[in-house]
Amino acid sequence: MESRSEKKYSGYGYHGGGRKPTGVKRVSFSVSCQPEELEKVKALAGAAGKSISRFLLDLAFNSN
Repeated sequence: MESRSEKKYSGYGYHGGGRKPTGVKRVSFSVSCQPEELEKVKALAGAAGKSISRFLLDLAFNSN
């Protein structure tokens, strides 16, 4: 009988799997709102061609 000494990898199932590091650090934040407010934000972000995150950050940075 043959004994195998291969490593068993978890997660993505093979060595080197998953996302490669980009060097860009990201953090998250949350916003609480009513469901109808979220739908309006989604619609406005979509109309502006931006993600919700980018839309909210642009508003925050330009609201002086």
